[in-house]
Amino acid sequence: MSNRLPTAGATPTISDVARHAEVSKATVSRVLNGKATVDAEIASRVLAAVDALGYQPSMLARNLSLGRTNTVGVVVPDLENPMFQEILRGVTRAAAADGYRVLVTDTEEDPTDEAAAAREARRRCDAIVLCSPRLAEPELRALLAELHPVVLVNRELPDSPVPSVSIDYASGMEQVLAELSALGHRRVVYLAGPAASQGDRLRRVGITRAVSAHRELTVDVVAAGSALVDGAATVDAVLALDATAVVAFNDLVALGLVSALRQAGVSVPAALSVVGFDDIPFAAFAVPALSTVSVPRRELGAEAWTRLRDTIGGAAGGHPLVFRPRFVARESTAAPRAAGGVAWAAAEEPNGLVARLGGRELLVLHDGGGLAQADAPRPFAHPVTSLAGTVVTESAPDDHPHHFGLSMAVADVDGVSYWGGRTYVAGQGSTLLDNHGVQRVVEVEAGTQPDPGTLRQAVDWIGRDGTTQLRESRVTVVEEIALATSAADDSADRADDTAPRSALRVLVSSTLSAATGAVTIGSPATNGREGAAYGGWFWRLPAGARRSVLSADGPGEATAHGSHAAWVAFVLEADPEDTAPDSAAPGDTPGRAVTVLFRQPGEQPFPWFLRAAEYPGVGVSLATTSRTTITAETPLVTGLEAVVVDAALDAGQAAAIHQALLAAEDRPTTQRPTTGSDA
Repeated sequence: MSNRLPTAGATPTISDVARHAEVSKATVSRVLNGKATVDAEIASRVLAAVDALGYQPSMLARNLSLGRTNTVGVVVPDLENPMFQEILRGVTRAAAADGYRVLVTDTEEDPTDEAAAAREARRRCDAIVLCSPRLAEPELRALLAELHPVVLVNRELPDSPVPSVSIDYASGMEQVLAELSALGHRRVVYLAGPAASQGDRLRRVGITRAVSAHRELTVDVVAAGSALVDGAATVDAVLALDATAVVAFNDLVALGLVSALRQAGVSVPAALSVVGFDDIPFAAFAVPALSTVSVPRRELGAEAWTRLRDTIGGAAGGHPLVFRPRFVARESTAAPRAAGGVAWAAAEEPNGLVARLGGRELLVLHDGGGLAQADAPRPFAHPVTSLAGTVVTESAPDDHPHHFGLSMAVADVDGVSYWGGRTYVAGQGSTLLDNHGVQRVVEVEAGTQPDPGTLRQAVDWIGRDGTTQLRESRVTVVEEIALATSAADDSADRADDTAPRSALRVLVSSTLSAATGAVTIGSPATNGREGAAYGGWFWRLPAGARRSVLSADGPGEATAHGSHAAWVAFVLEADPEDTAPDSAAPGDTPGRAVTVLFRQPGEQPFPWFLRAAEYPGVGVSLATTSRTTITAETPLVTGLEAVVVDAALDAGQAAAIHQALLAAEDRPTTQRPTTGSDA
């Protein structure tokens, strides 16, 4: 035996061991690999040389010589998803206990890359864990034959010898819908996952079973995805469906939706319950804490390794293992709001009121006490917000700072301005005068049964000298109304199922009586300014939107202005070049279309005042060609009714809404005004 030792500092090699033991390298390799064909005395010399030299075999070289790497590949569709991170952790920990390491490949939800990624991983590893593969069944079966040993996670193949572990997603969905039904929900939205996901298909199976078991349930399916951004992108479609609960494909989609709902002013769960799937670690720490379906993620990964290890060793992988998930109720689910449950409550500002539906603020009413004298202080409503969260009023815009949302504004009451701003003077034009009056609320009755959405107010109109000119009895009604099918989705090109089923209705009406003697109402038009017959209930719409005008008499501002059309409507659509949330100014219409249809309740005695090109606004004209006289015995009755629909309606759909409102009033559709200033 040689007594030569390797040079100090050098790493001993198998050649050094062979020289030291005076044997060949092949003999050393057979001894270290436990081969029984080596003579005992020779094996003893080899092991003594190993100890003397401190030789450590290269595991990589050893494994390559044996045809294995002690590494397994895990192929996932989306490594950013915490669900797959937890499955991976389960595989990693279980495999490490058996001396194996894990190589991870992320296909980023691209089925076309899945097969190539799995083949590449298999060339580097001893076996593959294929997690939630998106491949179609024929392609998947062919791939599995190449990958052996392999185990499937969250994908079952009937009659396949490949071992699998999965979740009973159908059962999970049945549990969710049973819980929502028990809470009183009747219309639910499902935000669907990737089209190639078997988990999504199984969830839909659960929906079918649940709807059969709970006949009162309706479930609408909206395409979504698997990421946070996918959930946020569905907010318009979800709100348009007027459901009371949403079940998302996974927790990420649910949390993305909750964030978008918060930005739209929709409260979870007061206005809409939201349920996720998977119970990822931070679902419990969201605000509100997310109700979800809990699945044993790490156990799934650990069991996948157990079956794969048995397969690597030559044993059968065992029967398919299916875990049953369980529903976890947290803060994001609650009983749905009561139907028609609009209620008035005190607003944050002094003397302000707010009309709420569930957790949504639909209309905020200010008493006008904070307005400057030159603005003609008066009660006004702003913001008025559609059921889907679009603001449809504007207050104090740059073009007309004295426009305040929805208000009763009259330019000339015996020379006193309750409109604000400049006054038209014949021969001088618009002139700023010290002639602005005040509308003061002197009595309020809000939200009493049986009409919780109705607000009654007594308002005094007080001139610049402190004299009360008019006494007004004012009623404001805010409610959610159902839309007839013909009004909601009768458009020939509407192929989806996102048409709104309900809308916001706002009705304001006034009975004006003279405090003493007779009072006359005029307008800039009666004072000599042609076409400027403004004065009465006036609704200022947001300027930051593309707008078009419809009316019962035809489209366009010129057709509607000054007409007695049975209805007029503004269709507001966001400018496609200016839809970024960060660039939107207060009052701008966000990236969804909305239609506001206006009518005058009752006999509609007054013509329309309407502007669209210069600015968007609509109101009634109490005085167009002559002044209107009011006495205590002959009060003036006027009003404005608006229906706010979260969709871009056409003329036929708008007319259908008008007809439905006429039917509710139970009066003939051909009735024309017979009284009023222009009768």
